[in-house]
Amino acid sequence: MKEYLLGIDGGTEGIKAGLFDLDGNQIAISIFNYSTYYENLGWAEQKIEEWKEGLISSVNDVIEKAKIDPKNIVGIGHDATCSSVIFVDENNNPTRDPIIWMDVRAVKEAKLIESIDDSARRFNGYANVSPEWFPCKVLWVKENQPDVYKKSKIIAEYTDWITHELTGLWTTGISTAGARAYYDNRNKGWQQNFYKKMGLEDLFEKLPPKVLRVGELVGGLSKEFSENTGLREGTPVGQGAADAHCAVIGSNAFSSGQVFFIGGSGNYFQISIDKAFHKRGLFGSYPDVIIDNFTIEGGQTSSGSVLKWFITNFLNKQIENEAEKDKVSIYKYMDKMAKEIPVGSEGLIVLEHFQGNRTPFVDPNSRGLVRGLSLKHTPFHIYRAIMEASAYGTEATFRVLKESNFNMTEIIACGGHMNSDLWVQIYADVTGLPIKRTINPEAAVLGSGIVGGLASGRFNSLDEAAKKMVKFHEVVEPNMNNYKKYKIFVDNYIETYYAVKESVFNINNFIRKTEQNEKVL
Repeated sequence: MKEYLLGIDGGTEGIKAGLFDLDGNQIAISIFNYSTYYENLGWAEQKIEEWKEGLISSVNDVIEKAKIDPKNIVGIGHDATCSSVIFVDENNNPTRDPIIWMDVRAVKEAKLIESIDDSARRFNGYANVSPEWFPCKVLWVKENQPDVYKKSKIIAEYTDWITHELTGLWTTGISTAGARAYYDNRNKGWQQNFYKKMGLEDLFEKLPPKVLRVGELVGGLSKEFSENTGLREGTPVGQGAADAHCAVIGSNAFSSGQVFFIGGSGNYFQISIDKAFHKRGLFGSYPDVIIDNFTIEGGQTSSGSVLKWFITNFLNKQIENEAEKDKVSIYKYMDKMAKEIPVGSEGLIVLEHFQGNRTPFVDPNSRGLVRGLSLKHTPFHIYRAIMEASAYGTEATFRVLKESNFNMTEIIACGGHMNSDLWVQIYADVTGLPIKRTINPEAAVLGSGIVGGLASGRFNSLDEAAKKMVKFHEVVEPNMNNYKKYKIFVDNYIETYYAVKESVFNINNFIRKTEQNEKVL
């Protein structure tokens, strides 16, 4: 009998289910889309009823697509968006709709938490607290919807809700608790004194009672879920994780020294290190959120979105015609032409901070800039300079670690940026690190399948499972001569940010005040 693993990924746009064999080959994948509701500015909510329909439908659909006997599925894992908070009563019915990760209504609560003098603040790098984070949202509900808070017997994460749907049991994963709720596995777990200072000392009565490690066996599949899907009752279910962490697992990028990178509209990277490290400009380090080491996070709010902005708004018809003649996409044509531009785009420096900067500057007020333009520069120079800016921002964050003598050995990468050979080479050259690209782009779903493989006992560790199930393209090596050349441009990128920081802040304040005055009038 051939055996299979089921991975479930609760995303922003919908829920995916993927089936994999024990060698990591994808058998089938299915997605069920659901809606996000924006009742007020900065709010973002979804509906548990739609999650439930999507969960059952995607699992049934993937089994049908794969044309396998569901009894041959031997393990189940799952992940979901992090800081997507659910509130349910004693009968597990929602007391309000889930507040998902992108909701930023809890600005006042974030500022309160930011003002608290407590060692737990080190997980923010002692910098800004995001209103996205779990305790900020819970505190908002307690202060603004006290009846909801009082009626809620369980307050938990989207991942925890999937666990309950699959098994009938309530647990919390260390992945979400450690990365977004100040849980410290090496220091008494929940930081109860910190929560007391927030005004959430009674929250611990409402949290799921157990915090489990990623892939730890939660229990067997429930009779109800079995009847709805045809899956075997009692099938082992592993403790799930945040979607980003499952993508790390599905890229085999969680050993110390490895860097996981995903490039899309923005960048996200996660660095695994072997000792705790806390510094402004980095988020973390979080202990043991995947395996027994420490995790640091960073990234850029806008990167690929800046390239799209440039392509959409500023290319002339002649360039579009040339791409059509070559029978390639506009991006492929621009890559070809930009490849001929020298390192550093002949003096152009772009700040890709169109939506602010996440790391290393932690500055939501920063804005985009093109510096060094001359009449010699072409659209291909600017295109390449935007690519280089994303790599400069990445290297600027890496320098915080390199200067502290952390050994980073390679970047393991997925996402849209990795579809461009030029952009991959630029990242490698700017950082001086080799880059391995995953073959399967569905890293989070595969990672959830690997979690199920650990829970099923088919593998003894996440490391063993990932080594067998994750496949890569050939490694892209850095050109170390280019790495030396790029150093001065990274220096200039950092200097440019500090040179314009104050003036950009003043302009933003002026614009805000003008808009407020106009509204009053």
